[in-house]
Amino acid sequence: DQVVGVFFSFQRNLLEEDSDEEEDFFLRGPSGPRFGPRNDKIRHVQNQVDEVIDVMQENITKVIERGERLDDLQDKSESLSDNATAFSNRAKQLRRQMWWRGCKMKAIIALVAVVLLLVIIVPIVLKYHT
Repeated sequence: DQVVGVFFSFQRNLLEEDSDEEEDFFLRGPSGPRFGPRNDKIRHVQNQVDEVIDVMQENITKVIERGERLDDLQDKSESLSDNATAFSNRAKQLRRQMWWRGCKMKAIIALVAVVLLLVIIVPIVLKYHT
């Protein structure tokens, strides 16, 4: 795509620069006399060709820009995907940490409850046992 754009701009530069008659002949065709209906038709066709070349250059430029935007979008998408994966892994790790913390708290509460029961029940049992 870029090669075509370079070719068109090279051809346009050649046409715009001062060139000799041979280059004009190969790039634009024979010029012929400056009057007459045939010359008007050639000029009209040449103008149409120039317009088509301009439109094609614009289209190629837009396609190249679109490709660049698609590349940027793909890079952003990959970055977002990587960030989402990292976030997911961190969330799983945090969920496990919180589960273990909850288990530890439950174990501590159960241990405290058993110790309290023992403190309350053991003296009562010893008092009635004797």
